[in-house]
Amino acid sequence: MKRFTRSRVDGLSDINKVFGELPKGLGKATLVRFAKARLQPMKETAKANAPEAEGDLKESMHVGTQQGSPGQRRRRFDDKAAVEVYMGPTADGYPQAVPQEFGSINNPPAGYMRKAWDQHNQGLLTDLASDLGQAVDKTARRYAKRQARKG
Repeated sequence: MKRFTRSRVDGLSDINKVFGELPKGLGKATLVRFAKARLQPMKETAKANAPEAEGDLKESMHVGTQQGSPGQRRRRFDDKAAVEVYMGPTADGYPQAVPQEFGSINNPPAGYMRKAWDQHNQGLLTDLASDLGQAVDKTARRYAKRQARKG
């Protein structure tokens, strides 16, 4: 069985300082936009690997701030600035999503989500700090320009 590896991302403390100077809502929106863009290639791979003849599974792949399965609740964080972004099938892709991924008594596993994860997981962290830093700088510049126009 493959063990998880640890990764270290340097430079996030500087980005966090910039976030501290921005309104919370603006910082959260920047993080959500950034995370959605980072997960888009994984979504496209999962969509390409999903079985064709399984209802709306292929077309139900989604990147968003809520999980796709019916009845799931959002987690509450102590840190109000925390965000979570999910990638996977929406309610339209259920109930066939889990049996297709892991298999069932009658069907072997298809592993479309795992293939997408294996292909893209390292890329999620590659240049994370510099890319996020650029996104935050861009947001900070827009915010400063907006504030300058106001007063």
